[in-house]
Amino acid sequence: MAADLGTAATPAPELSPATSEVAALRLELEALRLAKEALEAQLLAGAEQAESMFLALERQRNALRDAHARELSLGAFAQRIMDTVGGVVIVLDAQGHLRQCNRHCQTRLAALPEGGSVDDLLHPEDRAALAQALPPLPWPVHSRLFESVRRQGHYRAEHRLTMRDGGHRFHLVEAALLYSAQGKEEGAVISGTDISALKQQELELRASDLRFNQAERVARAGSWELAPDGEAMSWSGEMRRLLGLDAAVPASADRFFAAVHPEERAEVAAALTDALRAGRSCDLEFRLGRAGGPVTWVQLRASTLLDAQGRPQRGVGTLQDITARRQAEEEMRLAASVFDNSLNAILIADAQGRIRKVNRAFTEITGYPAEEAIGQTTRLLKSGEHDPAFYASLWETLTTHSRWEGELCNRRKDGQLITVWESIAVVRDPEGAVDFYIGIFSDISAQKAAAERIHQLAYYDVLTGLPNRALLLDRCQHALARAGREGERLAVLFLDLDRFKHINDSLGHPVGDALLQAVAARLTQVLRGSDTVARLGGDEFVVLLEDIDSPANAQLVARRIVEAFQTPFQIGDLSLSVGTTVGVSLFPDHGRDVTSLFKFADLALYQGKEAGRGDFRVFESRLDEAANQRMRLERDLREALQRDELQLHYQPLLVLADGRLAGAEALLRWTHPELGPISPAQFIPVAEDSGLILPIGAWVLMQACRQARQWLDQGLPLGVMAVNLAALQIQRDDLVDNVAQALAASGLPAQHLELEISESYILRHAERDLRQLARLRELGVSLALDDFGTGQTSLGHLRRLPVDRLKIDRAFMADIHRDPAGATVTRAIIGLGHGLGLTVVAEGVETAAQEAVLREQGCDLVQGFRYSRPLPAQDFEAFVRGR
Repeated sequence: MAADLGTAATPAPELSPATSEVAALRLELEALRLAKEALEAQLLAGAEQAESMFLALERQRNALRDAHARELSLGAFAQRIMDTVGGVVIVLDAQGHLRQCNRHCQTRLAALPEGGSVDDLLHPEDRAALAQALPPLPWPVHSRLFESVRRQGHYRAEHRLTMRDGGHRFHLVEAALLYSAQGKEEGAVISGTDISALKQQELELRASDLRFNQAERVARAGSWELAPDGEAMSWSGEMRRLLGLDAAVPASADRFFAAVHPEERAEVAAALTDALRAGRSCDLEFRLGRAGGPVTWVQLRASTLLDAQGRPQRGVGTLQDITARRQAEEEMRLAASVFDNSLNAILIADAQGRIRKVNRAFTEITGYPAEEAIGQTTRLLKSGEHDPAFYASLWETLTTHSRWEGELCNRRKDGQLITVWESIAVVRDPEGAVDFYIGIFSDISAQKAAAERIHQLAYYDVLTGLPNRALLLDRCQHALARAGREGERLAVLFLDLDRFKHINDSLGHPVGDALLQAVAARLTQVLRGSDTVARLGGDEFVVLLEDIDSPANAQLVARRIVEAFQTPFQIGDLSLSVGTTVGVSLFPDHGRDVTSLFKFADLALYQGKEAGRGDFRVFESRLDEAANQRMRLERDLREALQRDELQLHYQPLLVLADGRLAGAEALLRWTHPELGPISPAQFIPVAEDSGLILPIGAWVLMQACRQARQWLDQGLPLGVMAVNLAALQIQRDDLVDNVAQALAASGLPAQHLELEISESYILRHAERDLRQLARLRELGVSLALDDFGTGQTSLGHLRRLPVDRLKIDRAFMADIHRDPAGATVTRAIIGLGHGLGLTVVAEGVETAAQEAVLREQGCDLVQGFRYSRPLPAQDFEAFVRGR
């Protein structure tokens, strides 16, 4: 400073030495004075600065003391949180060693020493999975789980943790790394939530850290302060993370509200501002995020700090991520909606079996309103249909597997029994004790009844309730297998009813059906309970006798059946006498398989009916030979059509009054290359049973039409060509088309073709085939009712038939000239035919006496051996030309 003063002085004039010394002293004093003033000013400034520094240091010391207190408080708070958390909380140090764990971990999980590896708590399979997912590391790995956390930063997975009892329970494991204030990695915190009971609901338990920021992260809750002006705002790091803002973005109320979802932004801003201005607290739930993007649900809690005068000083609060809670609530609402609207009944009972909650379907199915069911035990629905062993098995399954599923018979409130399909699940607490039982069931009474009905239809005869063919075959297979193993005998009995067709046709199908039901009941009464009675169809019944000692036992049963039919059946007001014939086959005598036994019993029945009805017949080997002969005949007949061995003979049809030719009837003949001529009575039934009658009938129709066309072209006064139709031909829908094709192919005018249908067939199938006959008439062909008088056709029925001629059966011709009754019948038939406008034909006329009676009765046409036998085409032509 002296230098400065010196530099600033102005040169003075020269003085005397004394004067100069005095001036120098004065100058030095002035300098000292200025230096003192400067030093005093500097000391004053330093004192002020020191005081300011002391004040700042005091504030920092207080702040540090408060921070330390808060840190200690937060540490204790964090430990208390850890100990009160219902899940697992584990803290690891920077090397992955155990540093701290909560009470839940210490009491529930397997013991883990301090410094141990948390991997020891994992199920061996989970440890293996972690080891496989973790790449090789250049340093020793103390814990693979910790290293996985270090690599991912935040870890979340399901693991099975080892419990105190040595068992394992599923936990949702979450882990995060711990960092110091300087950002240095200090370890990791691991939390685990037991999700064994309900894995669907995931509860996230977050561990606390000793530091406040880590506690906020685990709690997913950020803190904030808002100035009284509503503009200046500050928030914590977790708050910034929730808002999705970068660390460089400064905090402000505008940026906070900008992060709120646009649909809720104005409402949230108004509610928060009004609450802070009024000094009230508020609690808001809203969404963060932009429209159309992912959203985060948060809960904002705010309160206002007031000054001494009660004026709002600043707003403080928290912002917590509640997305998981909202999702859980939504799932709960959804679960509640599903619970209440489920079509299945749902029942929740406590560990003592008392009903706690039911849904609407429960009331609809059981009839019990919720208010009546709640508080009652599940015995409320007990039906008494299940024995104690059933319930013992149910509870054993529930205890062992915590789940049972099956069919139950319950009782409704009105006493009605219902069948339900129920699933029962056990809900246990973390210790494994039963909390609740959840029962879900649906009423399957209708389905069960339908299934039983389907089973009944599939395996039982609808009319009689007896087993049908399918069930009979199944029982026969099992009976044969058992008899073969144990060396036992069994018998198969075939039987049908004598005169059943007559009863069914004359009295109607309702009476016939009632008779079949009565027959089934009587057979069941006659036989043992272990025997099987089945109906194959129509009037055919089969009896399976198991465990018989000898053939004589089977014969005894067969005779008992025959004798049982000697008592008339009472059907309403009718007393019907119906006999039966029984055919018997034996195992192992006649066959060792079902097919053989059925075949031989049927053959025995057939033989018994030929020998005389009303008895039984045991199968004999010669019956099999007859069946084989029939099969050979069928085979040869099939080949005969291909080898052109069949031919037609023609029998003249004459006008009785003057002997003129009225037509010819085409009759089928077969000359076997080895056996010679085969009688139509022998091969026609074979053709009908085998279905060969269809191609043979078509061949007869075509040949007859062509022959008739040829004779017409030759000038022969043919009249009509009569062709017999088989029952199987009439039943086919293509009959009319086949007749039309035969007429077109041969060129025969339709009026020259007459088709003959037997009265016995048309009586059984008239309703079905009237339309078919009407369509034939539309072609222009004429129809004749053959064998009239044997089928007992009613007058009303006959009147409806679209026929042109009645052919009196040859059976009435034998004694017509000797038996007045026979003559009366033919007279009645002729009169009936003429009354209906029909031409009457008598077939089988063999004598002049028969002809005389018919002439006297006014019969129109005749045919028979008196006039001509059936002739080959060439001979027939000669017969006509020679008349």
